[in-house]
Amino acid sequence: MPPSRTDANLQVALAGEADANRRYLAYGIRALAESRADIAQLFFEAAGAETIHALEHLRAMGAVGSTRDNLVVAATGEMQEIDVTLPRMIREADDDGRPDAAASFRLALERERHHRDMFRHALATFDGAPAPAMSGAASLAMPAASVSGTAPPIPASTSARHVAGAVAAGGGVTAATMRRMDGRAHMSELDTEPGRIERLASIREVVFGAQDGLVSTFAVVAGLAAAGVGPLVVLLGGAVSAMAGVLSMSIGTFLSSRAQRQLYERELDRERREIRDHAGEEIAELIAALSARGMARADAAEVARRVGRHPDILLSALAIFELGLAPQRLGAPVRDALVMAVAFGVASVVPLLPFMLTQGLPALGVSAL
Repeated sequence: MPPSRTDANLQVALAGEADANRRYLAYGIRALAESRADIAQLFFEAAGAETIHALEHLRAMGAVGSTRDNLVVAATGEMQEIDVTLPRMIREADDDGRPDAAASFRLALERERHHRDMFRHALATFDGAPAPAMSGAASLAMPAASVSGTAPPIPASTSARHVAGAVAAGGGVTAATMRRMDGRAHMSELDTEPGRIERLASIREVVFGAQDGLVSTFAVVAGLAAAGVGPLVVLLGGAVSAMAGVLSMSIGTFLSSRAQRQLYERELDRERREIRDHAGEEIAELIAALSARGMARADAAEVARRVGRHPDILLSALAIFELGLAPQRLGAPVRDALVMAVAFGVASVVPLLPFMLTQGLPALGVSAL
């Protein structure tokens, strides 16, 4: 069952409160460094209020269970950050030439490993012995997100059908225009475009198969023709080489395409589990991704709030922004293998055609062209 609007709102609000808390603390520390204790006090008071708001959101979400349940959730979250999230962030920071961000991520990774060991030890000793006491600051650790505040309330949008009806009542709007306003006129394009892009995706197999079929088959017939054998032997050798190439290339394409698809599906399954188990963190990641691409934080929070109500759409968005994958475009191993086989087979016939009409060096010269 997809989360309700209120559930999505709570997730976005929690991300905003957590981020605002950390920002206000940082602003307060900077104000102290500039000898503005009066301003620092304002920031610290606001940070405390944001903490209370975040705790209330967690309570409303039912996100705080028993101590043992909380330990399990915390340990799982730390392992996800250590194994996947922070290493990816470090790689991307290095690629973007941001050593400052990479150093920050590495420091966080080191401390997260320490936290993981703490949580594992606490879980291991929870039933048999008292778990080590944690400081108040550690027990209230919150996830941060790249959003400076909660999403501003937006009034309920007016139904497109009601708007269209009002315009039509005033006259001057055709039925076709009404259908376009309602979106139905574009449904055929939405139905056909994915198939067209899917067919265009096979261009790699077409080019690769045709090029390999031409070169490998010509190499065989050229070698046989240069050896002085008869045209029948040249044709037979070229045909055998072409058949072997078709089998080899199609099977290789099928296996490689299937392995790639399985790898992508595992990544999507992992992202799907993250959405199920840590929906708030995933919504916060979407906010950060949209903000990094130039969208205003308030707009990004509103988009994430709406998308967060639909797990499948949220998965597609995160797959594109975070993993660089389109869940509907993972490739088709059987189709790729068939395209490769046809491209290789058709192209391999071209070097053989001259030897069906003539022989010797003239045939070899035409085949080379």
